[in-house]
Amino acid sequence: MIYLIQRIYESGARHVFGVPGDYILNFYAMLSRSPLQVINTCDEQGAGFAADAYARINGLGVVCVTYNVGGFKVVNTTAEAYAEKSPVLVIAGAPGWQERQKFSLLHHKVREYDDQYNIFKRITVASTELRYPEHAYEEIDHVLAEIIDLKGPGYIELPRDIVTFTPGSNPISRAVSSARSCDESIPSDVLDKVILRVNESSRPVIWAGEEIARNHLGQYVQALAEKANIPVVSTMLGKSAVDETSSLYLGVYAGVIGDELVREYVEASDCLLVLGVILNDVNLGANTAALDPDRMIILNSDSCRIGTRSYGEAGLRALPELSGKQFHSHDISEAPPAQVERKVAYSPTHAKITAGRLFQAIDSFMDESSVVIADVGDAAMGAMAITIPRPHRFLCPIYYSSLGFSVPAAIGVKAARPDLRALVLVGDGAFQMTGMEISTAARYHMDPIVIVLNNGGFGTERPMIDGLFNDVASWRYHRIPDIIGSGKGFLVTTEDELSGAFAEAKESKDLSIIEVILDPYDITPQLRRMCQWLAKGVKRQG
Repeated sequence: MIYLIQRIYESGARHVFGVPGDYILNFYAMLSRSPLQVINTCDEQGAGFAADAYARINGLGVVCVTYNVGGFKVVNTTAEAYAEKSPVLVIAGAPGWQERQKFSLLHHKVREYDDQYNIFKRITVASTELRYPEHAYEEIDHVLAEIIDLKGPGYIELPRDIVTFTPGSNPISRAVSSARSCDESIPSDVLDKVILRVNESSRPVIWAGEEIARNHLGQYVQALAEKANIPVVSTMLGKSAVDETSSLYLGVYAGVIGDELVREYVEASDCLLVLGVILNDVNLGANTAALDPDRMIILNSDSCRIGTRSYGEAGLRALPELSGKQFHSHDISEAPPAQVERKVAYSPTHAKITAGRLFQAIDSFMDESSVVIADVGDAAMGAMAITIPRPHRFLCPIYYSSLGFSVPAAIGVKAARPDLRALVLVGDGAFQMTGMEISTAARYHMDPIVIVLNNGGFGTERPMIDGLFNDVASWRYHRIPDIIGSGKGFLVTTEDELSGAFAEAKESKDLSIIEVILDPYDITPQLRRMCQWLAKGVKRQG
């Protein structure tokens, strides 16, 4: 499978994350002799999350695991990549074809030999189980092309008797190209309709989403906004897809969850330009968004709509051309202040740290070398108000909402961008799921700053329905560097302790864990608003 390694390298990946096993060992041996660096994580799920984060930063991530016991552990992370449009290649080992004919039962088998393949087919944009050498190159190219074009995960199963085969034809060295025409776009007359609709509006707003981030189209959104003088908001999932330091950026729009002034302005818009937004319940603020479809122009990867009328697919491909068109400059004097103008200066006191003050402090600590990785829960909710200094420097799986993403994601981010430093925001419940990957970061000399929000349990669920089931075991998170023999730990209970810990952590070249003690019922206003709304639905179903 030297060809597969070659194609991964040509597609831009330089690292492979995973845990070896006997069904994939021969391929791991090939990887060890290749230009790709293998990063062994503690667990396969950690490898999957790391590959997902790597993909969001780099454009392609790769995770490599063994048959079933490894493969099934990355089903969750692959589902996340599918739900949130992250281009991850899953490579999984399997028993050889001849072995399957000879033996009805081999270790790791569940029911049928193709169970692993059939499960991954449901949660990937393309998949293959390599069987015939004469078709292998074509199948590998197809999966990689679909991953890159559709911005979703793909799957290649490697039976171990296929790993060392040599097809008769020679592979052609070339970059993986899209399976679809790059020239595909919306017709010029439809573009004219979009321009006319925007120019005739008095209060247009751009709502930029996660597909802007996945396709690195933020510069075109910014050009369009500046040319037409249109305020910009982002989705929760698409945070940092655009320049958050711009005077046109108002913040995250998420229905009742977000800032009230931003919500009112967006919902009163007579022309909402929806760019690259996946209209799921999270981006719609737990389905509290009050938006008129007649006033929306939707351009995303698979549709183009003006009002309620559809004009085909692939509307997002027209964004570069659209940003170069002529627009009227709009009056935005009634718009709320830009998010960067609403930033609150942080002056620490001796007072006990609170959730609200924690995120104000983090906002003031940010610099251009930071990548914020927020786990699900109040870590994500509080981070919505942080101003990210540079585009594409915020990661959070807020839609799929699988706990445990952030710590292993820091490994993927550092591998993809060694010049950047991960600032991890994670609750104690999420940390206990995958926090052991901090030892992987230490093994590979990585330097994340991990802020553990220790409120003794699942703070998102307590406001909905409280009970002992929301509590987690008490750990001394700041002592973990002693256990792994690397890094520094800090215990924080007050505002000034937080400032001191963060200053020391930033100066350090090593990983740091800052354990912040919070009251179990102290949550951010964003999370409180979301939980109040979600609690209504939970109680209706109860």
